[in-house]
Amino acid sequence: MLFTEMDINPQIILALEENQIVSPTEIQEKSIPHGLSMQKSHVIGQAKTGSGKTLAFAIPIIEKINPENRNIQAIVVVPTRELCKQNAVVFQSITKYKKIKIVEVYGGASIRTQIEQIQSGGQVLIATPGRLLDLIRRGKIKFKSVNFVVLDEADRMLDMGFLPDIQFLLLDAMRDISPRLFLFSATIFDDIKQVIYKFTKKDIVHEIDVSKDSLTVENCDQYAYYIENNKFWNFIKILNDEKPDFSIIFTKTKRNAEKLCRKLSDVSVLNFGLSVGFINGDLTQAKREKTISKFRKKELNCLVATNVLARGLDFPQVSHVFNYDMPRDPEDYVHRIGRTARVAGVDKNVTKGKAISIVSTDNRVLMHKIEKLLKYNIKKRDIPDPANMELVPGKYNVSKKYTKPKPKQKTKSRSSHRSSRQYDMKKKNTKNIRKHSSKPDVIIKIVTEKLSTKPGSSRKLNTRSYYKTSQNSNIKFDVNRRNPKTKNNKKKKKKQYYSKNRQKISSSAK
Repeated sequence: MLFTEMDINPQIILALEENQIVSPTEIQEKSIPHGLSMQKSHVIGQAKTGSGKTLAFAIPIIEKINPENRNIQAIVVVPTRELCKQNAVVFQSITKYKKIKIVEVYGGASIRTQIEQIQSGGQVLIATPGRLLDLIRRGKIKFKSVNFVVLDEADRMLDMGFLPDIQFLLLDAMRDISPRLFLFSATIFDDIKQVIYKFTKKDIVHEIDVSKDSLTVENCDQYAYYIENNKFWNFIKILNDEKPDFSIIFTKTKRNAEKLCRKLSDVSVLNFGLSVGFINGDLTQAKREKTISKFRKKELNCLVATNVLARGLDFPQVSHVFNYDMPRDPEDYVHRIGRTARVAGVDKNVTKGKAISIVSTDNRVLMHKIEKLLKYNIKKRDIPDPANMELVPGKYNVSKKYTKPKPKQKTKSRSSHRSSRQYDMKKKNTKNIRKHSSKPDVIIKIVTEKLSTKPGSSRKLNTRSYYKTSQNSNIKFDVNRRNPKTKNNKKKKKKQYYSKNRQKISSSAK
């Protein structure tokens, strides 16, 4: 079947053909007709990763949008910023010949700019839940023209984290309207469907499941390495054995992602070129976009990431996915390894991708749950022997211990920085004075140079390391005393002492 055989606008078909998309996938073929129908109905679509679910809801929405109505007519809710930007790119690619404005709304960017884009005629709003609710509470979004609401990665959007936000959106903010719901994901189970039916009420719901008996794609080989200790160095052996062209390494926590990236950057035992970057939720939006852009442009060939990168993102060049840390939920495993399912259709030389998991003793029960979910036994492999590898001479040493780099110094406040600088200056001056204590001329010269470079010369310098800089020959430099004293100063103090005593004696005599 071809897109030309469907009831789709020729402008959309032309834009698809320019992107070399001619025939629909199975999920697109079954879901697009329900989206184009005049009958009000909802669609629940489940398909494997990389099967084109975004176009399955984007094409019906763009077909039904009224270009003359400059209000929001469709809202697409996604879990991450990266998926928000990727969906916006897909929508813009098929609206090339139609005057429809797409607006991206997510945290970490200027909310004023986003409000201006919405008010200037945004018709399709692609948003993350947090920023969307912020705009709703500010009264910047009008729902009177909204006909479609899409929950991309629906199982993630309806879990305990995002569920209160989605309930507020569909039951409170949109209580006066009844939009059509499109819900798509690679993993939609019965408990999620029960939540979905609370929002659809008594309307018609089309359930489309094209994942068949397996949740993962056929062109992905899955392997597991069972280890007990030395996790990092065993992982280095696996990397040297696989030599991945482009890979994503998943970790469980943000801190582990940054730590593993630093280790891989510092290690010098790899027998292939590895340029590493990392992404986690703590990075600013600008840094995240920069890192992903480098990876897409092939300036980086390895990304260390948390589950931020596990859902929906399309990286056609990825040949390997490594689970350095096993995911907390079996469903996340399906989405992680789906990042490599797209490689076969892009590079003809590579027929299959690889998903490799490192299973420690604590994660063996979890691995059993994953195999039960997939209905598939993941192949076990032994750790490769370094003696059988082609190694760079003199560089590979498994017994080499990783030396942790020195932590960066914490940025000090202005006052603490100034006090530490004064302490360092004091220390240097004391050393110089003691070194040249037999040469008062040299001492005067050194102290004068040091004081000239120090800011705030009007400050009183009455410590051991600072002396009054004067060219008078009667100055005596005594390191053990607090201040230099002259003969004249001593005479004056003696006169003052005697004068005070005389006054006391004379007053008592009277």
